[in-house]
Amino acid sequence: MEKSLMGEHEIDYVEIYSPMVKPLAYWHVHALGFSKAAVLAFDGARGNSISYLLVSGKIRLVLTSTFSNRTVEGNCEIQNFIGANYCGVRRIALAVDDVKKAFEKAIGNGGIPTKLPAKIEDEDGYIEEAAIRLYDHNEILFINRTHYRGAFRPGYRAEAGNDPDGCLTGIDHIASEVRINESEYWTGYLTRVIDTQLVQNIGRSNENRTGMVLNINQSRSKGLTLVIAEPDTYAGYSKVQQNIDNFGPGIHHLAFSTNNLPESVALLSKKGIEFIKFPAAYYKLLRENDEFKGFDIDQLEKLGILIDKEGDSYLLQKFIKPISDRPFFLYELVQRVNGYNGFALKNINVLKKAEEMEIIK
Repeated sequence: MEKSLMGEHEIDYVEIYSPMVKPLAYWHVHALGFSKAAVLAFDGARGNSISYLLVSGKIRLVLTSTFSNRTVEGNCEIQNFIGANYCGVRRIALAVDDVKKAFEKAIGNGGIPTKLPAKIEDEDGYIEEAAIRLYDHNEILFINRTHYRGAFRPGYRAEAGNDPDGCLTGIDHIASEVRINESEYWTGYLTRVIDTQLVQNIGRSNENRTGMVLNINQSRSKGLTLVIAEPDTYAGYSKVQQNIDNFGPGIHHLAFSTNNLPESVALLSKKGIEFIKFPAAYYKLLRENDEFKGFDIDQLEKLGILIDKEGDSYLLQKFIKPISDRPFFLYELVQRVNGYNGFALKNINVLKKAEEMEIIK
């Protein structure tokens, strides 16, 4: 079965562009427990840019920056993204068996090409890659690294990094915020070009008090989940609309999975990680809900953890404050228990109600 043709896409890596990646890589290693696995440095005639490959569990993050104002190979693209977004996800790389077939299928179904199929090689072998557009400033990269024996991809040198603490194990989902009416457009686009499926959504209704419309798109293998939010109206209060007005649309956060969220929160807190806080009214509502009688709500409140429940399964969530000075892009931590497959859609309404209760005080 060819992953490139059957919607079995898995994330190979996610690449983040940022103005200064050396301190950002240090923070990922020493605060979040990633391991620095490889480094790519371009200098001289090839331009001035640097990339760090960081690994934790099944997560591969590539952090990239440029340190030159000359318009040379690769620099202009990096500079333009940083100028528009400061720090954020530039590309999502998907592992495929056949790059050319995946690319041709994508553009044949309406995908917008940003990088034509190419082979990149050195003495350790070669990789193949091609890319299509996603949102305003992002792209989906198809990559095959099967024939490469070196450190990740050509140009990278291996690093003797620390052993990751195993706290973060995988990428649960990638969430974006887009303009009104764009969630349907991008859902249709993703369905056509990489064969994802709409698995859950929050539409416009009287019961939806979240201030947003939400579409959750997933590959058949569940190895790729893209969450797309848009404002439910241009009028009135909407956090999503405020974010778009202030920072523009795009990828808002990466959600990392962990096997024990309370332990992970305690560990990361000791390392100086700052988390987003939620209103006390949220936990008051949990205590009043019979569904959560068997849970230690006091402990959840102490750690600032959110919870959503479906039958015997449940989801725990925690959000890390934005990783750069631009307060838009951030990380989420999640733990799925007893096969929870949802995306806390009920929880969003509970949080909204809790915020309203705090305002009324």
